[in-house]
Amino acid sequence: MAYINSKLSQLPLPIVEPFLVVDKSFVHEEFSHKGICDQNQRIYLENRYKSLFEEDQRFNRKVVSFQANKGESVHGWIKYKEGFSSQLVETLINEFGTESGTWLLDPFAGSATTLLVSNAMGINAIGIEILPICHLAWEAKHQSADYNLQELDSIMRLLLATKPVDNGHKFPHVTITEGAFSPEIERDLMFYTEWFEKLKVSNRTKLLCKLIITSILEKVSYTRKDGQYLRWDYRSEKVRKANSVRIESGKPPVKKIDKGDLPNVKEALIKTFQEVFVDISILQKIYIKNGSIQKLIKGNTLEVLPTLESNKYDGVITSPPYANRYDYTRTYALELAYLSMGTQINSLRQSLLSCTVESHSKIQILQDYYYSIDQSKKYDEILEILNTNPVLQEVNNALKIRWERGDMNNRGVLRMIEQYFQELTFVFAELFRISKTGSHIAFVNDNVRYGGEIIPVDTITTNLAEIVGFEPTKIYVLAQKKGNSSQQMERFGRAELRKCITIWRKP
Repeated sequence: MAYINSKLSQLPLPIVEPFLVVDKSFVHEEFSHKGICDQNQRIYLENRYKSLFEEDQRFNRKVVSFQANKGESVHGWIKYKEGFSSQLVETLINEFGTESGTWLLDPFAGSATTLLVSNAMGINAIGIEILPICHLAWEAKHQSADYNLQELDSIMRLLLATKPVDNGHKFPHVTITEGAFSPEIERDLMFYTEWFEKLKVSNRTKLLCKLIITSILEKVSYTRKDGQYLRWDYRSEKVRKANSVRIESGKPPVKKIDKGDLPNVKEALIKTFQEVFVDISILQKIYIKNGSIQKLIKGNTLEVLPTLESNKYDGVITSPPYANRYDYTRTYALELAYLSMGTQINSLRQSLLSCTVESHSKIQILQDYYYSIDQSKKYDEILEILNTNPVLQEVNNALKIRWERGDMNNRGVLRMIEQYFQELTFVFAELFRISKTGSHIAFVNDNVRYGGEIIPVDTITTNLAEIVGFEPTKIYVLAQKKGNSSQQMERFGRAELRKCITIWRKP
C-alpha cells in the first residue's frame, strides 16, 4: 500500500540545496527561539520542500479568507470569517483543469463556497460540514434560482409596515451569550422570528428568512467575532458588571470595543433583505441550469470520509480549521444558540477537528470506528505513520520542553497540536483512497507559533500527505506574512509566519 511504501520518505536524508532560486524571505532558518529545542527535522523539511515555495499574485489574504466574498452575490449573505473566497475556488479549478461533469470534494466545507462555485461552473461537488449554521447557509444559498421574486417582494412590503411588539418569547441564550442584546433588540428578534414563521409563504422562502435573521445577529448585538472569542462592547451588561467589580477592587477597568451606533432589528432586516432580493433578481436573469450535482453532508469529516466511494473525486479544495486555538462553537455561539443548538455545543466542539485547547483525543474513537467498519489494518498503518514520524516527535517534544520551562500558558496546546496532526493524517489517507489518479488536492492553512516554537503546518502536512502517497507539487506562499501574538513577540521577538496553499497530486 502507498502508506507503507512511501514511509521511506520519513527517513532523514542529506540536505541538498535545490537548483531553483527561492525567495529567502519565505524560508525559516530558525524554528526554535534561541535554539532551545531540537529543530533539525523542521529544518530538514524546510530544505526538502522549499523548492516548491512560490509567491503568486493571484493569492493574497483577502482571497484566501471571507473578505473577498463581502459584497459578492449570494456568497456574502452570511459572515463566515473562516471561509475562503469564491475567487480562490474558481482560480484553483481553472488551474487544475477541472471540467464540467467531474467531481470535487470539500471535506471542511464551511459556508459551502466550493459547492456554490462548482454549481456555477457545472462541476459536481460534495462537501462535509458539521456546523448547523453552515448547513442553513447552504440550504438557503443553493436555491437562489428557485425563489419566487413576487413572494419575496410581498414579504418586503409587509416587513416595511411592521411594528414589533413583545410576544413573550425569550432568546434561547447559552451562558456565553447572556447579555449580548439590549432588551429592545432581544424583544424584536423574537418578534420577527415568530413573524417570519407565521408567514403564508413557501418553506423555501421561510428558510431564506431564517438565514437573513441569523445573519444580522452579530450586527445588532454587543458582540464582535474576533479570533478565539466574542469581543464585547463596553455598553453590554457583562462588561459593565465586570468593570464595576474591578474598580471596587482597585483595578483599572478592562478596555472593550465600541461598536458605535447599532441598528435596530427592523433596520438591519430591511437592509439585508433588500440586498438578498437584488442578488436573487440578478442571478435569476443570468442563471443557466447545467444539471450538475452538489450535496452538503452533515457530520464529522473523520467519520464521513471512510464512507465515500474510492477513486471517485477529480480534485479537493478545502481549508481545515487552523491549529490556532479558535473555537468555532464560541465564535458562532450567538448563531448556534439562536438555532436551538445550545445543548449540543459541547458535543459539537469535540466533534470538530482538534484546534482548541479543550479538544479531547479522538484516537480511541477512531480506532473503534475503523475496527467497526473492518478497516483495522488501515487504522494500524496510519497510527504507525504517526508514531514513527520524526518531525511530529520533534514538535511534540519541543512543546513539552517549552511548557516545562514556563514558556507557555496552557498545557492544552500540547494535546491540541498532537491531535491536530493525528486527525489530519487520517483525513489525508482517506483523501488518497477516494481520489482518482491525476487528481489535485489544495489545502489552505496557516503556520503557527507557541512558546517560541514555530510549527510549519505547511511542510508538516505536505510531508504527511507524501507519506500516504501524494506527490507534493506546489506550496503557494502569500506575500503578506502573518505575525504572532503580542505576548509571544514580547517574550520571543517577532516571527513572520507563512500562510500557504499546499498543492498535492495523486500519481
